[in-house]
Amino acid sequence: MREFILYGGMIVSDSEVVAADLWVADGKVAGWLAPGAGEKLAAARPGVRLISANGLYILPGLIDVHVHLREPGLEHKEDFVSGTEAAALGGVTTVLDMPNTIPPVTGPKELQDKMAKAEGRLTVDVGFYGVVGRDNLDAIEDLAAAGAVAFKMFLGPTTGEIRPPEHGALFAAFEEVARTGLPLVVHAEDREVIEYWQNRLAGLGDTYGHFLQSRPAYGEAAATELAIRLAEATGARVHIAHVATAEGVDVLRAAKERCEYVTCETCPHYLTLTEADWPRLGNKLKILPPVRSTKDQKRLWEAVQDGVIDVIATDHAPHLDAERTGKSLWDAPAGAAGLETMLPLLLDSVNRGRLTLPDVVRLTSERPAEIFGLAPRKGSLRPGADADLVLVDLMQRRVLRGEALRTRAKSTPFEGMEVQGVPVATYLRGELVASQGDLVSTARRGRVLTPGSR
Repeated sequence: MREFILYGGMIVSDSEVVAADLWVADGKVAGWLAPGAGEKLAAARPGVRLISANGLYILPGLIDVHVHLREPGLEHKEDFVSGTEAAALGGVTTVLDMPNTIPPVTGPKELQDKMAKAEGRLTVDVGFYGVVGRDNLDAIEDLAAAGAVAFKMFLGPTTGEIRPPEHGALFAAFEEVARTGLPLVVHAEDREVIEYWQNRLAGLGDTYGHFLQSRPAYGEAAATELAIRLAEATGARVHIAHVATAEGVDVLRAAKERCEYVTCETCPHYLTLTEADWPRLGNKLKILPPVRSTKDQKRLWEAVQDGVIDVIATDHAPHLDAERTGKSLWDAPAGAAGLETMLPLLLDSVNRGRLTLPDVVRLTSERPAEIFGLAPRKGSLRPGADADLVLVDLMQRRVLRGEALRTRAKSTPFEGMEVQGVPVATYLRGELVASQGDLVSTARRGRVLTPGSR
C-alpha cells in the first residue's frame, strides 16, 4: 500500500484552516494528524514517505463543472490529452465535460463513443454531460443509464446549433430529467431575444456596445426565471450556468428563498474583467454570456460572498488566436480558456481580501461535489475521500501569459495580469501529476466518471 504524509502545511476545508499533517494511503485520505505526529507515524511505519508542505496550504482538488474539452470534432482547439493536462496544472482534478461537440451528445451511442475516446488519455478524472435538445427527449433516460453525470440545455445560442425543446415541450423535458435524478444545467439566455437583436444590430458597427445590446440582460433574467419555474413545477434539480448579470442574480436570490434545489455558478472572467477591457483585449473578450459592467461585477461578487452563487467554474472554451485575428466581433468565435487561470485568480482574490481559502474550497470543491453527486468521494479531504488535492503557495507571484499555458489555445483574456497565489503541486488519488508548473509524467491516471463509479 502506497503511503505518504504531507507535513508542516495547513489543511483547508470549507469551514476552517487547520495546522495538521495529511496522511494518504492507497489513494485515499487516511487521516489528519496533529503537527509533528506525521513524522512519528512515518518512523513507526516503514515505507511511509514524508513530503514537506512547509509554508503551503493543502486544498481539495478543484472540481470544474463547466468545461469544453472540444473532443470529438474540434480537436484543433483542445482534446482530452491537452485539456486534462491543463486541468492538472491548474489544480483541477475533476472535470465535467460539456456535450456540444461534433457530434453533440444526444444519445447513448455518442456518449459511449466519447467515453471510449477518453479512456487512457486523461490526466485527471472526467465526467460527461448529455444534451437535452429539441429532438432527443426520448433519449434522456438512456443517456442517464449509459453514464451521463448531468444534462445540459442551451436556451440561448452557443457553439454548435443545439436548439432547446419548444416552449410547449420544455415541461416534458424537465420532467424527463427529473426522473433521472441528475442535475440539469441550463444556459439561461433567451434565444429569440438574441436572434432578434443580432439581426437588427449586426450591420450597425463592430463595437462591443452593439454586442452587449444584442444579448440584453433581460434575456438572461427571463430565461433564468423560466428554468426556475419549470424546476419548481417538475422537481428537476436545475443549475444555472455562468450567471453574468445583476438581473440574473436578483432572480436567483428570490428563487432561493422558495426553492432549495436551484443552484448556480459564475466564472472568473465575470468577477475579474468588465466591458472596459474590450479596447485592450479585442475579440479575446468575446465570451457567452458577455462580460458586462462594473455594476454587474459588483452584484456578482456580493452573490459569491453571501452564498447566492454556489459554484465558480471556468466555462473553459478554448479557441486559437488565429481563429479570431482579423475577424469582426460578430464573426469571431466566443469563449476563453480558463482551466489554468481559475485557481491563481481566486487565490489572488484571497490575498486581496475578497475571499477566504474556505470560500475557495466551498465554491470549487465542496459545493460542486454535493450538487453533482460526487461527494463524499470527491470535493473534500475528509478521511475516506479520494486523495485529490492541490498544494498552493499564497506568497508566490506569477504573470499570466497565454504562451505559457498548456491548453492548445495558448490564449487568455487575463494576459499580462499579475497574481499572487499559485498551485505548486497537484495529486490525483495520491499520485503526483503536476509540480511547479510542469507535468510530472505522461502517465494517464485519470478515469471516466459515471454515477456508478463514484
